[in-house]
Amino acid sequence: MRQNLRTAAAVLGLVGLGCVPVVHAEEGMWTFDNFPADRMREQMGWAPDQAWLDRIMAGTARLPGCSASNVSGQGLVLTNHHCVISCVTALSTTDRNYVEDGFMARAREEELRCPNMTVDVLMSITDVTANIDTATAGVTAEGFARARDAEFARLTRECTTADTSCEVVTLYQGGRYGLYRYRRYDDVRLVFAPEHGMAAFGGDADNFNFPRYCLDFSFLRLYDNDAPAVTPAHLDMRFTPVAENDIVLIAGNPGRTSRLRTIAELAFERDVNLPWQIASLSELRERLIAYSAQGPDQSRIASGALQSVENSFKGLSGRRQALADPEGFAQVAEREADLQQRVHRNRAAEREVDNAWREVERAQTAYRGMFYRYQYLEQRAGERSLLFAWARDLVRGAAERDKPDGERLARYTDARVASVARSLQANRTITPEFEEIHLAFWLSKLREYLGANDPVTRRILGAGSPEALAASLSQSQLADPNYRMQLWQGGSEAIAHSDDPLIVFVRSWDADARAVRAQYVSQVEGPVARAQERIARARFRAFGEEQYPDATFSPRVSYGRVEGWSEPSGHTVSAFTYTEGLFERATGQPPFALSPRWVDARARLDAHAIFNFSTSTDVIGGNSGSPLLDRNGHIVGAVFDENIHALGGEYFYDGALNRSVIVSSTIIRVALSDVYGMNDLVAELQGH
Repeated sequence: MRQNLRTAAAVLGLVGLGCVPVVHAEEGMWTFDNFPADRMREQMGWAPDQAWLDRIMAGTARLPGCSASNVSGQGLVLTNHHCVISCVTALSTTDRNYVEDGFMARAREEELRCPNMTVDVLMSITDVTANIDTATAGVTAEGFARARDAEFARLTRECTTADTSCEVVTLYQGGRYGLYRYRRYDDVRLVFAPEHGMAAFGGDADNFNFPRYCLDFSFLRLYDNDAPAVTPAHLDMRFTPVAENDIVLIAGNPGRTSRLRTIAELAFERDVNLPWQIASLSELRERLIAYSAQGPDQSRIASGALQSVENSFKGLSGRRQALADPEGFAQVAEREADLQQRVHRNRAAEREVDNAWREVERAQTAYRGMFYRYQYLEQRAGERSLLFAWARDLVRGAAERDKPDGERLARYTDARVASVARSLQANRTITPEFEEIHLAFWLSKLREYLGANDPVTRRILGAGSPEALAASLSQSQLADPNYRMQLWQGGSEAIAHSDDPLIVFVRSWDADARAVRAQYVSQVEGPVARAQERIARARFRAFGEEQYPDATFSPRVSYGRVEGWSEPSGHTVSAFTYTEGLFERATGQPPFALSPRWVDARARLDAHAIFNFSTSTDVIGGNSGSPLLDRNGHIVGAVFDENIHALGGEYFYDGALNRSVIVSSTIIRVALSDVYGMNDLVAELQGH
């Protein structure tokens, strides 16, 4: 992509309307094919070459919502515990509580398959900007998203094979498009997971804070044809400690940043979307806490969902605070004002951009009028209910598969529909009363925000209450994977004749959801995407090629140093915590309770082993599980958190305060050897 950016620079006249934007040394989540090696070398005295980057790209991985790395030639994968908690929960029972007790496979035959988990390893990146430009040339803003998505479907269909998956990634808010090709592994098995209480030591009280003492790591294994996958392009782990100021890099899949979005979009986030999400998460958290308190089984079942909700609540609250802070928002406003001034000083740029910023503003105004309807009927309908997700996939999948590929919803295109089928086929344990919590919450909020007299509300709820309807829907036969596959294979006819309560339910109002989706695509998504393309090109005119795009949950590299920070109050925070600090921090009561294994192992442990540490690397949610790498490309830890200051990292990076938080490779080895007795696993990690 570096060469393509240079070509575009020549074509668009990227001679610069001024100097490049001010960027902190460590700022940026860079694509593997446009890494700023010269800039890093100038700032830090060293930078990786392309061969180093290619090797790291081949050894890192992506799993649902998280990042990971391959750490042996037999498909062994390192990630965070909180990235596999859904697998641990799904494999647990009343008699085998792997959430509380941990999971340790001491032989290959003891490794258990995670339901519905896929791991992707990036193989190549191809610039397809020209393809998208051709497909959308002359298309109106209202039809832009449909034309773009049809070309996405064609490109991914032609790229995808039996064991690869492809996706088109939108970069620079539409300034560039990349076709990413992955090696896909569908058979993923759990190898090791510590006790949840140790992985999440400190719980919500310590979340996004530092010092930390979290053992937030786990191991998976990739399988191919029912045997451990052969993975020669793995990364080695380094078990010797890092030192302050060491140069480090992170390779992972940061979820989303909004540093290139417009003021109009961010004002909408600040004033509408974030307050609504925070309020919803707060209420849902209370329901999950109440359910957890009913007994040990309920606590086990809810553990993953509760951790996710608490993490999201605190993270989104921090983002809202960052946008609500006048100084923070001023940074965003100044950035946009600077670009607009540069555009106005260049006639060619001004003609190309035209009214793009105003078009985004109009789209946000339109979004306000449909926001809650779009969220509750479409975007977040039935959120966190597996049964609802399956029902919608069955109903929509049947309808969409009858259409030509280019006219389908993106989820059901030829390139992606196989993953839907795998999800439906997965053998997931369903707890009806837990499903009922999520369904009742969604339905009650739908009635609250759309209004009890809204025709769609009445069509959805009928004469009953949200609670009564949720209780009925939670008894769906869709808990049975054989029944789900029977409906999937039966297609439209099977769906039309099904009397399952959830299928009937989704079928009865899916047209309403599709209608608001179409309205959103034509009035919001399409116009914003078309306008953002033009703004992105203006940004290239102004600042040239050495820029990083917003995060999109696609593979990226960031760099920095091992270092602590100084609080605005003057208090200095050390970069390191040590094993002895864990025992000093322990109180015997959750969330600061040690497991019996750790209590028993204390005398055997190196009190000065680095437990967690902080780095100045630029990360965001989705980077969880990312390998932290030294100059040699050896893994020295795994990212699992940020500090509280980094919560505004979706919008801007503060090099003085933003820090990533890492579980060290040193404590991983200590834990495996001296606490859990996983010596064969350690030997595999050491290449024996």
